[in-house]
Amino acid sequence: MMNAGDGWSRRMAELAPRILRHDVALLRAPAGYGKSIALDRLRDVLEADGRRCAALVLDKRDADLDRFFRRVSGAVGLDPPAATAAAIAEALEKVSDDRADILFLDGMDEAGEGLPEALSDLILFTPGLRFVIASREAALPGLAKLRAQDRVALIGPDHLSFTREEAIAFLNTGEDADIARLVERCEGWPILLKLVRDGLEAGDPPALAGEMGSLSAGLIADFLDEQILAPLAAEDVDFLERTAVVSRFTLDLARLLAPDASIEKTIERLGRSAGLLQARRLNGLWYHGNAMLRAALMRRLQARVGTDIRQVHRAIETWMIEHDATDEAVLHACLAQDYDECVQLVRRFGPANLSMRYGLRTLRSVLAAFPRHYLDHEPSLGISEALILSKEGRVSDARRLIQRLREAGGGQPVPAGVLGDLDLLDVMLSCHADQPLPTGLAERLSEVASQLPHADMIHQGWVQNLLCRVHLGLGNFANAAAAGLAAERYYAKSDSRYGQFYIHLHLASTRGWQGLYDQVGSHLDSAESIAVQYFPEEPNMAALSRLLRAELLFERGQGDLGIDLLPALLSAENNDGWLDLFVSGYRTAALRAFQDGGLESALAVTRRGEEAAIRTGLPRLSLVMQILRAELLSLAGHRNQAGAALRAIRLGSTGDDDARWRERLALGIANARLLIHSRQFRRATVLLDTLEAECERRGIGRLVLKVGILRAILLACSGSPQRAIASFVELLQSGPLQPSIQAFLEEGELMARLCSLASHHSQRHGLTAEAAQLLADLSVRLGRSYDHVIDQDAGGSYLSGREREILLSLAQGESNKSTAERLNVSEATVKFHLQRIYRKLGAHNRVKAIAVAQQQGLLY
Repeated sequence: MMNAGDGWSRRMAELAPRILRHDVALLRAPAGYGKSIALDRLRDVLEADGRRCAALVLDKRDADLDRFFRRVSGAVGLDPPAATAAAIAEALEKVSDDRADILFLDGMDEAGEGLPEALSDLILFTPGLRFVIASREAALPGLAKLRAQDRVALIGPDHLSFTREEAIAFLNTGEDADIARLVERCEGWPILLKLVRDGLEAGDPPALAGEMGSLSAGLIADFLDEQILAPLAAEDVDFLERTAVVSRFTLDLARLLAPDASIEKTIERLGRSAGLLQARRLNGLWYHGNAMLRAALMRRLQARVGTDIRQVHRAIETWMIEHDATDEAVLHACLAQDYDECVQLVRRFGPANLSMRYGLRTLRSVLAAFPRHYLDHEPSLGISEALILSKEGRVSDARRLIQRLREAGGGQPVPAGVLGDLDLLDVMLSCHADQPLPTGLAERLSEVASQLPHADMIHQGWVQNLLCRVHLGLGNFANAAAAGLAAERYYAKSDSRYGQFYIHLHLASTRGWQGLYDQVGSHLDSAESIAVQYFPEEPNMAALSRLLRAELLFERGQGDLGIDLLPALLSAENNDGWLDLFVSGYRTAALRAFQDGGLESALAVTRRGEEAAIRTGLPRLSLVMQILRAELLSLAGHRNQAGAALRAIRLGSTGDDDARWRERLALGIANARLLIHSRQFRRATVLLDTLEAECERRGIGRLVLKVGILRAILLACSGSPQRAIASFVELLQSGPLQPSIQAFLEEGELMARLCSLASHHSQRHGLTAEAAQLLADLSVRLGRSYDHVIDQDAGGSYLSGREREILLSLAQGESNKSTAERLNVSEATVKFHLQRIYRKLGAHNRVKAIAVAQQQGLLY
């Protein structure tokens, strides 16, 4: 059938102890779940453990119960064979040696309706014999007493399914967005993964695998007909086809779709068929089946009813509107090709309403199915597309679309105190892009909130959400928390689960900066719960909340726990916005490891990141890890190795999108840092000028800040300490930088020296209270020694605290003896430190060492 893979085989082996704790183990799942392979694997494990096992593969002839009992007798070692359950039980009592004590039965579903009852009798009569049975049925009759006594182990599809990692490894294609979607649609069903792999190996493009016309779609259709539908009654097949037109249904909707069916009994039968239908509570009880099989069933229904399928979609649309499932109503209007009706629905309910309440999945499906000319001329659909682009991190594309929409609408200026959806999108994009926020934006948003109708809960929530983001960017954490809580209340009143998810994430960030870590965990728990319960089709949402949890673990010094979360957090979308967050997790982990454990600990994290990049096919993650490795080498004083690492980096195409430019700018910043550490100050100045101009042109605020930090460090190292202090103080007072404090901390030793310089001269520069507090926070967090992370033998102007102290004494004209007495050390120790100072500064005597130190600002 298939090679199940090492991970799956190990999990099957781990079920063996559970089998030994029960009289009966029932492997129940639909066809294609590898039940036979699981039986073989379990038998091998138990026999290797010294258990005596027997196995039978049943077929239609075993409907003859006399034949069945005789085969069982022979399998367990009885001679002569017995012909009834009671006779087998009596014979087993007399034979204690040289007989099997575990019987594996496969093919139960082929043996006819009379066999399950006979097997139940056999199980009850023979307590000394354990049974491991594979079946599609959920249970065997007559075993209620054993189940009540916890003597029956049920091993279902959730145990037999492939995990996400196992499925990706099984497909053996690497991971990208299309493969991730394929894995999601297969839902771990082993045979579907095998059929998809067969299709991919035969040339199916990953984006089309399982879709109409692909080879894998034909294979899946054959499996559906022969293995899933063939054993079912005709009315059950008809029910599955008719309900396949929706992604999920309630009993009421099922009655609309299949009016002639006995709904409750049909659902009970299909649920008993071990997973063909599964129930989930979501504002009531909903049922759903496998997405890939549903697509094949939908094609069968379309072939059967022809153009009447449009009437079915219209009926569903009406039902969905009546039952407050507007997103599904929009989708079915689109599937019915009633595009004008679909546009009216989007206008009527509004793209903000649809996205905040139901998420972006439906909007994506609708936009994919719409003719292009509708998208180009309908503002509500354009706003929907811009919302999707913004969530995918495609900020420049979203801005260009918003500009086109404004031009199409005549570009009329917005009156003071009023913001439309396009303006709110602009604010949201500014927050996404780390741009400097316009002056007075928070006040304007507050004014808009006061003028919105109180009943417009969606827009009230959206404005408060943006206020939270703006205040967070400005470092006003109390105001950010107040706005976030207000947004959460509005979203809760309007049942806007998608909005609630994101506001919990924003509140988690706010509480993190306030140091309220218990509340951070609570908000992340709420976000993950919403994602899992209400948006199972968008696994990247749950993964996003887990990623932020990993960053919380980094912040609290639990780096190992945080980094362990990262490999499992890949998004099904793999869009640029998601990848920025994902790679930031590895970057944060590496820099934290560098500060706490030194270079080797940090490089170990980058290696794990590169392994994840190779395993999952993420070239951007690999590139970021290469740049980060060079930065770490530079920070640790390995200038030659850092230079070689940077020269070895090759960027991809020079596209104009935001992600590619961020990578090019990040590489430029790494080169500038290396030039500073190598004391090539003129080249570093030219490069920083170029980077600053590009950052400002593109509005990448965080990188503008990083360029400013490096410029201040350059001035300090190049012998201009007063200019360095002035530049640094200007950075501290230029605006709220608290959420970007990591950009300062990343510079380690050189930033610690700069903070020390600024602290000694802070009164002269008249720091504001906020800037003074930030400088104090930085000084505390950078106050410990960085000697353990810097390779002193690698070169560079890295002086320990004691070496700087002796250098200062040298500049003040003290003799070695006087310095030794003042520091309470031996004169030989002073001479030892002086030799290290000379070597690090490239000097041969006191005069030259003092000159170099003065040039580099080490005497201030």
